[in-house]
Amino acid sequence: METVRQTSTMSRRTLLAGMGAFALSACGDSSSSTPANPAPEIPEIRLGVLKVTDTAPLFVAQREGIFAKYGLNPKFVTMELTGDQRPDLEVGGQADVAFDSWVTIFLNITDGADWVVLGEAYQAAPRCTGLVAGSKSRMRTISDLTSKPIGVNNLRGLGVLLTNSLLRTSGMKPTDVKYVEKPFDALADAVRNGEVAAAWMVEPYMTRSQLEAGCVLFADTAVGPTADFPQSGYACARSFARKNPNTVRAFQLALAEAQQRSLDRSLVENVLPEYISVSKNVAQLMNLGNYPSTTLAIRPQRVADLMLEQQFMAQKIEVNKRMASINPPS
Repeated sequence: METVRQTSTMSRRTLLAGMGAFALSACGDSSSSTPANPAPEIPEIRLGVLKVTDTAPLFVAQREGIFAKYGLNPKFVTMELTGDQRPDLEVGGQADVAFDSWVTIFLNITDGADWVVLGEAYQAAPRCTGLVAGSKSRMRTISDLTSKPIGVNNLRGLGVLLTNSLLRTSGMKPTDVKYVEKPFDALADAVRNGEVAAAWMVEPYMTRSQLEAGCVLFADTAVGPTADFPQSGYACARSFARKNPNTVRAFQLALAEAQQRSLDRSLVENVLPEYISVSKNVAQLMNLGNYPSTTLAIRPQRVADLMLEQQFMAQKIEVNKRMASINPPS
């Protein structure tokens, strides 16, 4: 896979119906009659991915021939999993379609990126995202975090959003703690060395921190108001969707089928070691979230609304106006 650095259980009919009507809001008329599943304009679509569990269905699709079934031969472009992501998805940019957390996708949109949403990637489940602490930590309640440093991979990311919500359940404010930005790979050591009192992690980093650094799960950040929280998705530039509707359609169909196939945990476990650098032991032990096989605007809208509430952005994003969806052939 090419690496670049970023700057700043279902029938075919059910599968198609579940994805909704093919129409890009303000992206032109797509009502003309076309053959079922016309050939993609760009078979070798470039997919920007991060090495996290969320993207496992893409590699299931590659291994199981799902992309090929829809006429795609994707090229995976591995983005860096650190800091504030600002990928270029325009013509000649880093990728055609990008995966990322909804927080980062929506921040890009509020900063002027004219993107549309292609599909959902991952939803949090219990014990698959949370704050970890050292095994000898004396902290017992969330309020024990007051005035303490918390490690996160991105000061404007999903971890801060979820942790802020957790703090609120204990009557605390974001300013009651100090967020410290470090790459995911460095967070476990930061906990072990006492640089931070706790660190926010996702899988496989949580399980890896427990096995390699003796960390323990201190607080689950996918419970209460953030239970089943939508974590991530896929987006592309509106201009790309306008010019390549068949490619967008093919990707969405392949993604929906791959997400459904990924309900079989063994398929996910098989791709993690090869594509996402997760050991077989960690792949077997780690907790998994959910891979939605349909895309509903109401789910990522939860993220956008929470971002607005926490002042991650100044204006509300209407996710339904940013959806690119498909219409089953007659």
